[in-house]
Amino acid sequence: MQALQQLDENWTLMKKGLDGVPTEVKWLVQVTPPGSLIGYDPRQIPFTTMKAYRDELRAAEAALNPSPAISEIIAPLSRHLVAVNGSNLVDLVWEEMKNTGEELSVRPVRTSNPVYTVPVSFAGETWQQKVRRVLDRMSEHGASLLVLAALDEIAWLLNLRGSDIPFSPIFFAYGLLSTTELKLFLGSKTVSTSEDILQHLSDSNLKVSIHPYHDFFDHLEQSASALSTSSRVWLDYRASEAIVNRIPEVMRLFHNSPISDLKAVKFPSELSGIRTAHIEDSLVLCDFLAWLEQVAEANRSVKPESGDNEIPLNGRLCDPAGNPPLEPPEILTESSAAEYLDQLRSQAPGFVSLSFKTIFGADANGAVIHYRAAPGLDAPIKDSSFYLVDSGGQYHTGTTDVTRTLHLGQPTVRQKACYTLVLKSHIALSNQTFPPSTPGSRLDVVARRVAWQFHCDYAHGTGHGVGAFLGVHEGPIGMSGTRLEAMSRMGMVEPGVQKNMVSSPSFSLSLSFLVLIVCSSLRVSGSI
Repeated sequence: MQALQQLDENWTLMKKGLDGVPTEVKWLVQVTPPGSLIGYDPRQIPFTTMKAYRDELRAAEAALNPSPAISEIIAPLSRHLVAVNGSNLVDLVWEEMKNTGEELSVRPVRTSNPVYTVPVSFAGETWQQKVRRVLDRMSEHGASLLVLAALDEIAWLLNLRGSDIPFSPIFFAYGLLSTTELKLFLGSKTVSTSEDILQHLSDSNLKVSIHPYHDFFDHLEQSASALSTSSRVWLDYRASEAIVNRIPEVMRLFHNSPISDLKAVKFPSELSGIRTAHIEDSLVLCDFLAWLEQVAEANRSVKPESGDNEIPLNGRLCDPAGNPPLEPPEILTESSAAEYLDQLRSQAPGFVSLSFKTIFGADANGAVIHYRAAPGLDAPIKDSSFYLVDSGGQYHTGTTDVTRTLHLGQPTVRQKACYTLVLKSHIALSNQTFPPSTPGSRLDVVARRVAWQFHCDYAHGTGHGVGAFLGVHEGPIGMSGTRLEAMSRMGMVEPGVQKNMVSSPSFSLSLSFLVLIVCSSLRVSGSI
């Protein structure tokens, strides 16, 4: 919705998955002539995705030429997907802009900040203990080498954190793990601090070495070539084609990363830390929401007799929030309110960064999933606003993600009814007992059925995993109509309702809570 409003004429919005919108491959067939070579960067796209693209392209070509005889004649005119190794096209465009002195020609520098350790008292295990559990999984699957490419998995496994990625305490890295050796590939600035990291990573049973980030692919080929052809190299399904193609096909073992499953089940120390983070975060959010209600009431008391409902709130008509107090914005808009909340959150004990950009959507804008307010283009906050706040923080003890929807005035009967549906959806799922390894898509229905009964629904997923001082979205947990990941121990439940009403402005309702999944103590006795 927001993209449709803000994209200029140079862009065409393709809403993937909607009726009438072609897939990427079908679109390529439409816009390229027969015989085209379609390039792509194999480092940026998963191997499994490219395989699916190739299969779809072959099927599309066959559909255009159903006769085998004709297909054989015009085979040279078939389209092909071709890996473009070397410089990425985007890199070349940036370089060209730099040379021509075009506006916006200064490319953002890729970060490579120092890496630091997290204490075992939070991590739950030493990295050596975690590695041993991973090696046990590798042994069970007959794998001699594990390729580490997911940044959050590397950080979790080695009890390390960084700040290379906005909103996530992770760092650019690759890794290679075997029964005898761990190779870690880090950025240049990080390598300069490698003595501290090497001391942390010392182990008498495992050779640990740190290498420059860009040497990873050479070492990957060398490590694979040193193995016998009967050996297996464990590759996650999300591995890029550039990684997979450096492993002989006979040696490839595709399976979900063993670290992903281990990371999803939180240690007691991680759970304790997450609770601490949520207490600190909740205090901030409560202060902010209470302050906002006080501001609305104070503005109502000084409103001119005309009762103009379009006047934005003056945030300085009541005492500021925060400890110590922070001066609030005089004119309250979506972006200024979000910025004030961010400032308050930054004062919380143990705060490191936001876990994502704060979403503050008033009235119609609340219905835009992952709405991003832009200063000067955002909506004012009024004393009758119906607003959604989706925000979170990264703390040394955990990661938070919380959504609340509130009304500063008098909600309509319809809005009250929808809010009740959202709350009932959350309660229904939170109280659900289910067998281990239940697909998330089945639990998704438990939440949605409450809204479905009243012909309401929401376009986003019901829930997702949350890391322990890691990503605010974490696999393999997922609850949506398309994701089949099994449920584990920790996840976010986030039902909502987006309602676009013909006779009144659009509005959105969403509530999100972090929930802990535990074994049920209820057992059936006797025969059934």
